[in-house]
Amino acid sequence: MKRWNGRVPTWSRTLMAVAAVGGTILLASGCGGDAESGEAMARAPGGPGGAGGPPGLAGGRATPVSVRVVESGDLQVTLRASTNLRAREQVDVIPKQGGLLARVLVEEGARVSAGQELGRLDDAEWVLQAEQSEARSRAALDAVERARALAELDLISQQEVERLASEARVAEAEVGLARLRVENAVIRAPFSGTITHRYVERGQQVTTSAPAFGIADLDRLEAQIAIPEREAARIQVGQIARVILQEGAAPVATGRVERIRPVVDAASGTVQVTVAVAANAGEVALRPGQFVNVDVITETLQDRITLPRTAVLVDGAAPRVFIIQQDVAIEREVTLGYSRGDQVEIQTGIEPGDTVVVVGQDNLRPMAAVRVMQRNGQPVTGGEQQ
Repeated sequence: MKRWNGRVPTWSRTLMAVAAVGGTILLASGCGGDAESGEAMARAPGGPGGAGGPPGLAGGRATPVSVRVVESGDLQVTLRASTNLRAREQVDVIPKQGGLLARVLVEEGARVSAGQELGRLDDAEWVLQAEQSEARSRAALDAVERARALAELDLISQQEVERLASEARVAEAEVGLARLRVENAVIRAPFSGTITHRYVERGQQVTTSAPAFGIADLDRLEAQIAIPEREAARIQVGQIARVILQEGAAPVATGRVERIRPVVDAASGTVQVTVAVAANAGEVALRPGQFVNVDVITETLQDRITLPRTAVLVDGAAPRVFIIQQDVAIEREVTLGYSRGDQVEIQTGIEPGDTVVVVGQDNLRPMAAVRVMQRNGQPVTGGEQQ
């Protein structure tokens, strides 16, 4: 048996040299691809072995993404307008007569019922006047009774009886006016609601030209929205509307179109539409004066596909999305339709059952390898390949 003396035979050294040269030639050939791909690889996050590896390409690192499995469903077409909510019933309560305000019986925020006392004027003088009128009326009625008895005895004329009866009726009317002044000394709520303003103070001289209290029915609100004339034909009484507080947020209440103004505002070119809204129908209590967006549902389209707007790439090219097939990102051009909030309709390009990238698509290139971290909003343990 021969032992190896540590030397490399001449033919082996020659073979190794040839292999090294061949490897150099192959490496140079492999680096001679198109410039755009090379630049993309240089810019991309590093794959195995360093920073130059393209993400997701063969031998590169898989890009983490979140996906959604495409489903078809109903798509509600809406018209959006913004406005401030107002109470359906809201008035300033003005005293029916002037005088000195003796009592204030409610404060702002108090809930009151229809006819409830809100304040009372000093009515001492009017009470005395009413009592005086009642005494005069009783005296006038007694005079009529005596006159009728005398007329039966032909002691006075029938004309005198009629004159006394007329005076009695006038005295009775004066009693009614005096009682009305006493009644009007009380300031009452015209309907059930909540006191929104108290404009007066006890001891203040009030008049019939200035309000004393503000009252509103906070349980029944309405939104008066302006719809462009060209879109007004799509609005009908009875259509459902959604009330939204913040852009992109979920609706906090629903309403219904209650009335449509039959004329177009010449200055703005819009038609006023009133939407009735329940203030406490949802989790959020709405208030008059609150700024809201109102989406009126004008049509419901069936079997339509929608995606988040952010899933669609529209950077100067045709709209497109990435779908996942066998661990690889496939680019698909799509046709967009109606949009609603953060959702947009996809008319062509994908089908129900396709898996679409909704987060991470900005980092993808066609044929990139991916690792699914979330599907339909739910985490996938350890990432899951498609």
